[in-house]
Amino acid sequence: MKTLAFTLIISFFSYNLWAEKGTHQHSHHQHQQLDVSGLENIPAIKIKLQPDAKSGWNLQIITENFEFAPDQVNQPHQMGKGHAHLYIDGKKIGRLYAHWRHISALSVGKHQIKVTLNTNDHQDYAKNGVVIGAALEIMQK
Repeated sequence: MKTLAFTLIISFFSYNLWAEKGTHQHSHHQHQQLDVSGLENIPAIKIKLQPDAKSGWNLQIITENFEFAPDQVNQPHQMGKGHAHLYIDGKKIGRLYAHWRHISALSVGKHQIKVTLNTNDHQDYAKNGVVIGAALEIMQK
């Protein structure tokens, strides 16, 4: 079995220091924002990435005040519920409906992994106009 050689550079960003304020674009997708700044229990997210024993990476999504609700996607917003969006190197990969996701092997080099929290009706959760999410960088060898 091959040994996966890797260097992991972790950069956690609270409340998306990487995101621009206001409505933003991701690979031809544009989402409205739901600003939850006034809530007592604001949704929050952290992500961790570890190499998979066979291939690729395992992404763990850790949330607070947020519940994945895959059965409610495309339905009206319910506070604190929804799904997440996964981006790799700025490209939207898809939706996440749970706390774990396998990411296939990446090409050699530096990559940015981002995850945002979204409402059932696909708005980005935001605090003070900044999208709620997390990001990290990895170096694939």
